[in-house]
Amino acid sequence: MTTSAINSATATGTSTNPSSKKSALDQADFLKIFVTQLRFQDPLEPLDNYQMASQMAQFSMVQSLNGMTESIKSMESSQAAANNLQAAALVGKKVEVKGSALTLSQGEASEGSYQLDKPGKLTVRILNDKGSLVRVIETQVSDTQKHQFLWDGKNDQGIAIPDGQYSFQVSAVDAQEGNIEVKTTMVGKVDGVTLDQGKAYLQIGSNKVLLSEIIAILA
Repeated sequence: MTTSAINSATATGTSTNPSSKKSALDQADFLKIFVTQLRFQDPLEPLDNYQMASQMAQFSMVQSLNGMTESIKSMESSQAAANNLQAAALVGKKVEVKGSALTLSQGEASEGSYQLDKPGKLTVRILNDKGSLVRVIETQVSDTQKHQFLWDGKNDQGIAIPDGQYSFQVSAVDAQEGNIEVKTTMVGKVDGVTLDQGKAYLQIGSNKVLLSEIIAILA
């Protein structure tokens, strides 16, 4: 069987209009090419049974993979819908999520937490929405438990500062001034849910967090 004969026959029976081109062969296309191969095969070197079976098996495998792809897409759509419903059910709930944002409202700040890998000296820096430092709090931590962080909404001079969005940064050192890893979380009420590129985001104050970032549902 010669390749040139197959290509010539295929080109003769196929439209050259670009708009009619397909991105993949379907079953009819495969059978058409297969029959063309049989018609134009070299009589001295005919397509043997093994080659025929091999081509049929390859096509069957492609069809199976296409079916698997559709099944996976369907599963992904179902999972996305389930996540959206789960996220909607959290509206109005108090949750703990990864992050370090704080919301100051009517003089009361939202909660945060920190956890050191080992005991040491902790420094908490509170920043406003422009990144300016408004408060520094230092404390000694004697264990590796998770600790709640409560800010009184005041600056270093003890003056109450305006309501708004803030954040906190933490750092810790041991007795030898070596750095200690610190994990932080924030606590807030879920005000709503937004969808972005198929993903559900929880709206907590001015912050958007993924459903997967929830650590605990508190109330």
